[in-house]
Amino acid sequence: MIIDYKNKEELAPKFGRAFPKENRIEIRKDLPQCVINFLIIHEKYHLTDRTKFWFWREIKANYFGAKNHPFGFLFCCVLSLSFSRLKFYLNRILINH
Repeated sequence: MIIDYKNKEELAPKFGRAFPKENRIEIRKDLPQCVINFLIIHEKYHLTDRTKFWFWREIKANYFGAKNHPFGFLFCCVLSLSFSRLKFYLNRILINH
């Protein structure tokens, strides 16, 4: 698995993303280390998860990341309360993707 650390401008509002066909994940490098540690586990889970419904995929990836890095998960939740992240989530819910 390849981990690419990206600038905020390349990924925002996302904190990370997974590319299963390439066995590669991207993580924002501007985030606190505890959040990065959580995101690595979260995105790694996406590499092998074949669940179709995106919301369930996110619940499972969050569970596995939080199990290994609970503080990083909590900090990630706090950082996700920004306007750009909330707008991102709302848009995802509305288009069901």
